Amino acid sequence: MNVVLGCRSKSKCDAAAKIINDEIASSRAGISKRARVIPLIIDLADFGSVNSFVSQLQGMDIDVLLNNAGFVPNPNMPVNQYGLDPSFTSMHLSHFLLTEELLKRKPSMRVVNTSSGTHHFCAMPFAAPEFIRRTFPPKQNPGCVDEDFMRNNITTETDSAAYIQAKIANLMHAVEIPRRHPQSTSVAIDLGWVGTHIQPFMEGILTPTDLGWMRSASVGVLPVLQAILLSDKELVEDLDRQWTDGGVVMNVFGRSEEPFSRPWWSESVNLGKSRMLELSFMLWDVSEALIQKHSK
Repeated sequence: MNVVLGCRSKSKCDAAAKIINDEIASSRAGISKRARVIPLIIDLADFGSVNSFVSQLQGMDIDVLLNNAGFVPNPNMPVNQYGLDPSFTSMHLSHFLLTEELLKRKPSMRVVNTSSGTHHFCAMPFAAPEFIRRTFPPKQNPGCVDEDFMRNNITTETDSAAYIQAKIANLMHAVEIPRRHPQSTSVAIDLGWVGTHIQPFMEGILTPTDLGWMRSASVGVLPVLQAILLSDKELVEDLDRQWTDGGVVMNVFGRSEEPFSRPWWSESVNLGKSRMLELSFMLWDVSEALIQKHSK
């Protein structure tokens, strides 16, 4: 088994690959010595770089794609060279492009999208009591990625809800993949709160992880490994459904669950599962049109 490591920085990518390959070479855990990590460059801010990355994978049999890129953008980042929100481009649209290109080669590929527990903030404020909604009006649209967002916000600078908009888009993408590609399977990871380096307050002498407020990265990665390594049958056997019903969510405990199944995803506030599946369908078509327009 080989792993292709896609990174923006060649020096960091090469260094990470060397560490892992050295561990494989010295391991006594029964890992095949033929297994290796292959570092390749990809810049998700650039659709051309995504297409170049895909061309470098020619001849490789890709069984699992992990779309893992994420960052917390500053508000008011200007539109990029495509006239699009740069954060939505990097965290969703480039993932969409990469996934589509690789599914052309391997229709049965497993796709794993790293989402976030923050995607629930696209529903929770709207399910709160009315006096709370009036006192603390949410800045994001209901469901975050709704018709208004798709029509107006993808082609503007970033706003204060950019991260959670991208993260729910990751989940909506995963939900829709098997509905569009019936041979495929897909999982969105609800990571919860994991101590990475995505925000400055997560680093320093005394971190939230040290205080027990966040799970460590070594613990937080376990649901990702479950999503990658479990069989197609194991991922849905407790859900009484088929893969053609759509992708699933892997929760923080490493268990599959239906998307949009928590109480705050409620039909009473027009954010139930049927509504979110409708928006997921729409987001796919919008993403496809943008990719066709800007990716040559």
